[in-house]
Amino acid sequence: MIMKRKIKKIISDHPLFAILILAGIVRGLFLLYYYYDEQWDQLLVDSLFHNYWAQSIANGNIIGQEAFFRAPFYIYLLAGLYAVFGNSIFIARIFGFLIGISSVYVTGRIALRLFGKKTAIFAALIHAVYPIAIYFESELLVDSLLTFLVELSILCFLYAMKSKTTKWFALTGLILGLAAITKPTILALVPIYIIWLFMNNRNLLKSFSHSIILIGSLLIIIMPVTVRNLLVADDFVLISSSGGINFYIGNNASADGSSASMPPPLGHNWQIKDINYIAEHETGRELKASEISDFWFKKGIDWITSNKLDFLKLYLHKLYLCFNNLEISNNRDLRIFFDNNPILKSIPVNYALILALVSVAVFFLIVRRELNGQILFVTVIILSYLLIISLFFINARFRLPVVPLLIIIASYGFINLLNIDKRTKSLKLHSIALIVGIGIFVLSYSAPPQTGSINISGGLFNQGNYYLYKGDYEKAINLYKHLLKSNSRFPDANLNLGVAYLRQGNDDSAEYYFRRETELFPDRADGYLNIASLHLINGRHLLSLEYADSALSLKPYHTEAIIIKMRNLAVLYDTLGLQKTIKQALISTSEKSRIWLEAGLIYSNWQMYDLAIDYLRTALTAVAVAAETDDRAFTYSGLTGRQLSRKIKARAAYQLGFIYGVRNDLIRSIVMSNLALSNDSSIAEAYVNLINGYRLSGKTDSARYVSQIALDKFPDHRTIQAISSTLK
Repeated sequence: MIMKRKIKKIISDHPLFAILILAGIVRGLFLLYYYYDEQWDQLLVDSLFHNYWAQSIANGNIIGQEAFFRAPFYIYLLAGLYAVFGNSIFIARIFGFLIGISSVYVTGRIALRLFGKKTAIFAALIHAVYPIAIYFESELLVDSLLTFLVELSILCFLYAMKSKTTKWFALTGLILGLAAITKPTILALVPIYIIWLFMNNRNLLKSFSHSIILIGSLLIIIMPVTVRNLLVADDFVLISSSGGINFYIGNNASADGSSASMPPPLGHNWQIKDINYIAEHETGRELKASEISDFWFKKGIDWITSNKLDFLKLYLHKLYLCFNNLEISNNRDLRIFFDNNPILKSIPVNYALILALVSVAVFFLIVRRELNGQILFVTVIILSYLLIISLFFINARFRLPVVPLLIIIASYGFINLLNIDKRTKSLKLHSIALIVGIGIFVLSYSAPPQTGSINISGGLFNQGNYYLYKGDYEKAINLYKHLLKSNSRFPDANLNLGVAYLRQGNDDSAEYYFRRETELFPDRADGYLNIASLHLINGRHLLSLEYADSALSLKPYHTEAIIIKMRNLAVLYDTLGLQKTIKQALISTSEKSRIWLEAGLIYSNWQMYDLAIDYLRTALTAVAVAAETDDRAFTYSGLTGRQLSRKIKARAAYQLGFIYGVRNDLIRSIVMSNLALSNDSSIAEAYVNLINGYRLSGKTDSARYVSQIALDKFPDHRTIQAISSTLK
């Protein structure tokens, strides 16, 4: 009984603390259900990329190689966790929840400052159980961290405006800086802080000094990132270089306002190397990351200036999506996910309800003339942020940073709806407020059907890709077919369905779906590429060459198409064609190491060893694709850039070991075979080369030692067995 009273007293005296405990419990239950869900390991697109980049940093690649394409702060925090606890999705999700619970606390503090204790309790409570916030906290995405930092900057600024002390202005700037290196879009809000600072202080000198402190503190955080980009890439990139392409994605003739899709033929499956090639091809020169970003930004501006009415319609549509109840995700179908999670499904709070209560709050604030400077500042931040992100494209997580602020205002509206008395004037005001709220709820709840279709299709496609990568081909096939029933023209769905059939050994079905892809999207290269691969596998080399050329006519820098063409030319022994293809490839593709390796292998097979050695040794010098711009890290492609680089070096070293062995250059053969195995110990033939190298050079003990290792790894390998038997 005494303990019960103590708990009640703690809750009564510290309601926000109790709400934080509730937030932790709800998130813990969500995590428990999620952990046993088959989607637990399904990191998709951005989450997958963040996970890989963080692992790369944790493994020692701290500085990186190129200018940041994405803002780095969240990824470096994640990398720090991985360095301490190991690579763990569980730890990453727990980290997200800690950020989310902290954000709930800040929501309560802002609400307390703006509207008082009752509103603070209710706002924190709603934020603690708000489904979409809980979901995104669990994903390896930047948006929950950004939400927390935006809220914290507002709270510090409110304290700064009240106290007029340097400390709070400096803290505001530092936190805004952290928000900026989480997502640079937030820099567009900084002028509002500065303007508000001057508007609320008649002493211009103090206002000026406070603004310098705020901006200076912000720059203290940003400048190390800028300097790092300058030193690493010799390129002035303030934070990251993705702004230009994101702006263009949101402003072109094919933009729908809600998906991260490029105009055809690239569509949703565009890569960094695509946008780099197009920019450099159109300008006719090699470009730095900042110049590529500027190129795409200018293309977006050019479209806007040439299509003012279309831009206005698109912009208004994006603004509508900002206020619509539909939670758009371009990576996963959120409706299906929420329906399968009893925690998220059981919480009856949605965006439309929040907006309805916001409209009620605004009504009461205006009628009762309670709209003070602090409330107005938060309102301006909300509206400005939504206006800014509508210049790009909209989905659920992009609007997340203002959701807690909307919850605060909505909570004030709800508290006021409860405070009703029987006086006629009060009843009338409450009735009008209720009608306004219901109207806004209905408007927000009406979702655009085509946007919902995109949401479902993208989610099914990404799930199918995950199971394709995992080797569960039946599940992948079922997901792709389900997707095609609802959206028969979804790019790459037929393509990947064909890949799943091919891996099952069903060539006829594979070819059918590859051809279906080329019929639907004749200007996309991958359908032709996969048909070329199929013909190559089945020995139809002239047909394979024809389809590889078709793919390259659409995408001259497509490395896989180049390699398929080279392999066909090798079988046909077309030396001139091969030379020409290699020369063109080394100009067009960024993956030169793969071309060097392939050329070396072909010339080695042709026993043109001098040429082979030149290409293979060049392949050994190749640098891995930078983790911060690695296209492969966004998809389940099998190998990331660093893994592929090690495989290339291993294969090149093995082949060099073989060639040197044939030439009786045993020392080099041993060196190269060891290098091959240090990069990839699964190459059985490299062990054969190494054992032979030691044996023929008279180092019998070394040969026996290596042969024993090889036998342990490959007990059924006949060549290793035969060589080992001669050493006994």
